[in-house]
Amino acid sequence: MSTPSPDPTLSAEVAAQHAQIGNVRKEADAAFAVNGHPDAAWFGPGGLGLFLHWGISAVEGEGDLSWPMMAREPGAAATSLARYGFASVQKGYTPARYWEQAARFTAENYDPGKWLAAAKAAGARYAVLTTRHHDGYALWPSAHGELGTATHLGGRDLVAPFVAACREHGLKVGLYYSPPDWHWNRHHMSFRYGGAKPDLGLHHEAVELPVLAPAEAAERLAAFRRHLKGQVEELLTRYGKIDLIWFDGAGQDAFTLDWLRELQPGIVVNERAHGYGDFSTHECRFPAQRPGGWWEYCHVWADGGWAYLNHETYKPMGWFLGELARARSWGGNFLPSAGPDAKGELPQVYYDRMRQLAAWMEHSGVSLGDVEPGPWPERSNVPITRKGSVWYAHFDWVHDQPALIEGVRRPAFATLLRDGKAVPFEWRENRLTVTIPPDRRTTLLDVVEIRWDTFQE
Repeated sequence: MSTPSPDPTLSAEVAAQHAQIGNVRKEADAAFAVNGHPDAAWFGPGGLGLFLHWGISAVEGEGDLSWPMMAREPGAAATSLARYGFASVQKGYTPARYWEQAARFTAENYDPGKWLAAAKAAGARYAVLTTRHHDGYALWPSAHGELGTATHLGGRDLVAPFVAACREHGLKVGLYYSPPDWHWNRHHMSFRYGGAKPDLGLHHEAVELPVLAPAEAAERLAAFRRHLKGQVEELLTRYGKIDLIWFDGAGQDAFTLDWLRELQPGIVVNERAHGYGDFSTHECRFPAQRPGGWWEYCHVWADGGWAYLNHETYKPMGWFLGELARARSWGGNFLPSAGPDAKGELPQVYYDRMRQLAAWMEHSGVSLGDVEPGPWPERSNVPITRKGSVWYAHFDWVHDQPALIEGVRRPAFATLLRDGKAVPFEWRENRLTVTIPPDRRTTLLDVVEIRWDTFQE
């Protein structure tokens, strides 16, 4: 087995976070195989999902889930501003202050059916909810741990309505779960970002962390593994069929992939808990090379963070569609994140964007649904998907040049999907040039259907 190593395609910021929680990739054990159960086959052509980051950070909406607890070095805010823009400058919290938000997390207007109806109408095929993030707050009444709806919402279950709404609207059910639990581990870890010294405690005061004897450390690890396995077992046995589990952080050998499949035979599992899984996840940066096997590209949709931030600034639909097209052109799925507030409501801009997406899907969604990946960028300067003798060329919102496609025969015709009218093209020496006139371009994603009389390799 190879030595675990960080993902070299990650940005420095994401790579630092992954190192903190133990996300690594490694070569799969020889006995491992991607889940061949018929109920798992949906993920390959899954296309579009919806990631829902929800938790107690939404109470104030001034910082993302969990990470604001980690003390940063002076100048970190200015660095974030320079790298990522205004929305990335977030409030820092001491852990004690962060967890105080649990008392004001009400979910009083929680209606996941409303969230998911909009997503389904816009072409989503699956949804993933953060059942517990690194902060340790469980959205269901778990018998394990000391923080969650069992301690703060009178035992209310927020996972069950999400699962029911997914089924009602025909979406595959995905559950996010973080093996790292900073609340469980709060007296044995430093809340200083990146491992710098001195170690910091619940009020960001300098602390000396306990040094355990080997027997004590072994028993503590065993207790933590029981905690993790107990919570995962609850999630995979209380709610009927679960289609996907999305781990975020090292699983500490608390459970095996075989055990997960015993509980849910058709489940698909990402690679983060074990270093390998049924699919790989690529976060906030498009992979530098085409991944092998099933894969997914997740990204923040609201500027600045995964969860709810009170500025409610969502990236434009042109960006969204461009990223979706790139993922589909390489056979991957796209999982953008939205964050409900503490009452359980998504901002109006989410619904506005979903209506915009649904309208686009009406005329051009065929290019991103049940399609095969195309030869981009090897033979094309725009993302390509294909189906039989038809190729779809995707002009994203910043591509203001013709599409150049190499190594093809002369097509029968080229049509802009949005209006159904022909677009001009030139073909010479197996090179195709397709041009959308400027007055027919939009700030979304413009797709040209290129059709041959017979299959084009």
